[in-house]
Amino acid sequence: MAYFVPSDRTPIPGYVDRLDRVMTEVQGFYRTGMEAAGYGPMTFDLARDKGGKLEVHLVRGKHPMRAYGRDDSSKVRAEVASFLRSKGVEVDERTLVIFEVLLEWKDGRATEVGPYVGGGSHQAGTAWVFDDERLDPGQLSSKAPGGYYGGPCSIGAFNSHYIGGVAHELGHALGLPHVAGPASNPKHSLMGDGNHTYGEELRGEGAGSYLHPASAMLLARCRPFAGQDESEELPVACDFTHLQVTHRNGQLVLAGHLEAKPPVFGLVAYNDALTIPGDYDAKGWISAVDASGRFELSIGELAPGPYELRLQPCHTNGPTSRFAFKYTVSPQGVPDLKPFSPSVFVLQRAVKAYARRDRSQVETVTAELERQSQEAGDLALRQARHLRSLLQPNAPQSLSEVPADQKQVGVSGLQFVEQSVGWGRPLRDQVLIEGASSCFLQVDGQFHERGLFAHAPSKYALDLRGKWRRLTSGYGLQDGHSGSVVFVLRGDQRELFRSEKITDSRLRSLDVDVAGVDRLELVVEDAGDGASSDWGIWISPSLQR
Repeated sequence: MAYFVPSDRTPIPGYVDRLDRVMTEVQGFYRTGMEAAGYGPMTFDLARDKGGKLEVHLVRGKHPMRAYGRDDSSKVRAEVASFLRSKGVEVDERTLVIFEVLLEWKDGRATEVGPYVGGGSHQAGTAWVFDDERLDPGQLSSKAPGGYYGGPCSIGAFNSHYIGGVAHELGHALGLPHVAGPASNPKHSLMGDGNHTYGEELRGEGAGSYLHPASAMLLARCRPFAGQDESEELPVACDFTHLQVTHRNGQLVLAGHLEAKPPVFGLVAYNDALTIPGDYDAKGWISAVDASGRFELSIGELAPGPYELRLQPCHTNGPTSRFAFKYTVSPQGVPDLKPFSPSVFVLQRAVKAYARRDRSQVETVTAELERQSQEAGDLALRQARHLRSLLQPNAPQSLSEVPADQKQVGVSGLQFVEQSVGWGRPLRDQVLIEGASSCFLQVDGQFHERGLFAHAPSKYALDLRGKWRRLTSGYGLQDGHSGSVVFVLRGDQRELFRSEKITDSRLRSLDVDVAGVDRLELVVEDAGDGASSDWGIWISPSLQR
């Protein structure tokens, strides 16, 4: 536990005892949830001194409050980690909760100044949350005015939002993704929107929040809950040796066999409707996996529309493996089962091999798909061949080397005079592999072989030397990402094109006159609301003479 106080603020009196009550409340919530899920009264420990008092490390920030913005989680953590390291406490292998005095009150209105987020794994992570003199679980039942969250609220509602926020961001620090519960449950999943309904039942204002069984399954082998496992550093491997997907009684049913090392004990599924921005709505479903690796998983509430189904087999030593499938449910409620064909599983082996830069395995899988496929245009085969080409890329071409009689050239194959992205690294014809995702450029539900990964703020600059006439390109957000971006073209510091604010993954196109331009810049901005999830993508940009 760390207590972060910027240079122009002071610690809130009595914070240690108050935070003890807050963390003990959250500890109890997780204990109750784990027991309800069938794992017994498991929960995390809290660091305490010999007298039983909660250990909270006071960290004085180097800068005033307004120097720590919403996207400054790494800045805050770096100061906390540096201070704790000087005291002999190494936080990188621990789960760390940073309570920040970065909630600013003015004229009865509270503004969240600093980071409010969490992230980590089954081994270690960090949660950044706010402290306030009103924060106290004893106030959850209060209907007295005096709170604020998006507007004036009761003290009890204030505590629901911010103690719920502590529990929610701690969940992320423990490696939990967002997950929503079924519509039949009146309670709200903590890792869905349950951070806002936490404790509301104490005021008679709702059913409150609960720990989703999918979250509990991940926590069952999490180090802060289960203790350190001697095998937790072992590499994991997992694959489907058999999978049958059917539509039965209005549900998508997956039955099959997993081969894994170390073994898996459970399977978690997140069914995420892609028409809804973000993943807070992803409905969670679970199945036990028996000692032989067999399972059966049923997924309900199949409303019409496109989905991403993310599967996480849970290994006995703590980590999870990841698989993802995109599919569509018809207006009649019938899911398209083609995305679950055997070739898709073969392709996922190729993606994993590509992530390891295992050229031999990519070649082997591509050859297997070529034997299986009846058509050269088969999507899985096209994507496997694309992976093979990414492992053997041509050197970027200088525009000066393009033959004079060549009237068109793809931008993603050219040398840039400047390139930068806001997260990750500049990439041609692929995106970063993140979690269960692949490296394929995908906008508007379609795979695209050529393009540029341009997470905002990003810039790709070309030296045209006034010799090219037009630039055409598609553009949009990578499927599965809920950011907000603006696409811009600049020629010799003059703006040639500016898109509207893009918040969906619909593919758009542009055709812009660049005659006479020397320096051309393809820019993606963050739309003024931060760069979170701003996976801008330029699709098949091309120059014409």
